[in-house]
Amino acid sequence: MVIANRKKLMIPALVAAALVAAASLMATALTSAAYVVKGNSHANVAAVQTRLSTLGYYTSTVDGAWGSRTSAAVKKFQTAYGLKADGVVGGATERALGLSLPITGGITKGKTDFNVAAVQARLKTLGYYRSTVDGMWGKGTLTAVMRYQSDGGLAVDGVVGGGTARKLGITLYNVEKSGGIVKGKTAENIRKLQTALKSIGYYTSTVDGAWGRRTMCAVMSYQSDHGLTVDGVVGSATEKALGITLGTGSSGGTGSTDNVSESDLNLLARCVYGESRGEPYTGQVAVAAVVLNRVRSSKFPNTIKGVIYQAGAFTAVSDGQINLTPNQSAYNAARDALAGWDPTGGCLYYYNPDTATSSWIWSLTVHIKIGNHNFAL
Repeated sequence: MVIANRKKLMIPALVAAALVAAASLMATALTSAAYVVKGNSHANVAAVQTRLSTLGYYTSTVDGAWGSRTSAAVKKFQTAYGLKADGVVGGATERALGLSLPITGGITKGKTDFNVAAVQARLKTLGYYRSTVDGMWGKGTLTAVMRYQSDGGLAVDGVVGGGTARKLGITLYNVEKSGGIVKGKTAENIRKLQTALKSIGYYTSTVDGAWGRRTMCAVMSYQSDHGLTVDGVVGSATEKALGITLGTGSSGGTGSTDNVSESDLNLLARCVYGESRGEPYTGQVAVAAVVLNRVRSSKFPNTIKGVIYQAGAFTAVSDGQINLTPNQSAYNAARDALAGWDPTGGCLYYYNPDTATSSWIWSLTVHIKIGNHNFAL
C-alpha cells in the first residue's frame, strides 16, 4: 500500500515539473522572439522601425511587421544606450526612442477626403508616401506621417496636428472641402482638366467631366509637386501651370451666381434650413450647391428665386418650411456654396431614399451620398 501511494504521488509531481519546464521554455522563446510590450500592432511596430531608421539602427523597409531585422535593430539600439539588450520594447526602450505608445494616428481636424489628400500629396512630393493620393487614410499614410515626423524632429505620434501641418505647408479644415474650378465646374472645364492631368500621369480614371474625389486628389497632387498652394482649387496659377485655358460660366447655362443680393442669400439660406437642417454641414452646403447648379443650367430657371420657387421643386416650399428663420449654419452653407464649394460635383438633384415617393427620381444616376441624401445628375 505504501509503495502504491508513493507511485500515485509521483505522477502529479512529474506533471508539475513538466509545466514549470514548459513555462520556462515559453518565457525564453518570448524573450528571444522579442516584441512591443504595448502590442505588435502595425502602428506601434512602424513607429519603432521609424525611430530606429532615423537613428541609423534599422535599414530595412518600414512596414509595421515585426521580424528578425526589427528585433536585431532593437537589441543594437538597446546595447548602444546601455539598456538590457533583450529586443523587447518596454518602458525604458520606448522612452529612449522618444515614443509614446500605443499609437493610433490621425488628423486633428478630421480624416476628411480633403485633409487626407493634402497630407498624402505633400508627403508624396517629399518622398515619404509612395502610393496613390486617394484621400483615404490607411496604414501607408500613417507610416509615412510617422517617418516624416521622426526625420523632422516632431513628436512621432502619427497625428497630423498644427505642428506637422505647418511643417508640411498645408492648411487643414474642420469641415469637408472638395476643391473646384474658379471658372466653374462645367463638364467642359472638368474634362479639359482631367485630360491634362491624365496626360502627365496624375489622373488615372475615366475622363467623364464629373468633379469628384479622384479629380480633386489629382489636382492636389499636381499642385504639391509644382510648388502651388495645395487647395484642390484650379485657379489661374494652376490653370497656367497645366497649360490649359478653361471657359467661364456653365456650358449651355443661362444663369449667374455672381454678385448675389442679400435677399437671394437669405432665400438660399432659408432653402438650406428648410431642406437640410439636421444634416451634416457638408450636406447643407450640397443642397445650396444643387440650387446654384440649377441656376447655371439651361434646364432650369436662371435665378435663385426662380429655381427655389419652381413648381414642385422643393419640399420646403410646398410645406411652408421655406418661411422658417434660418440659423447661422444655413447662412454659412449658403455662403460656402456661393464661394464655389460644391460637395456634389455638379449634381442637379437630391433626394432622401428612405422617404422619396417619385418613381422618376430612382432613374437618376447617384453621384454621391451625403448624410441622408443621395445627390444625382
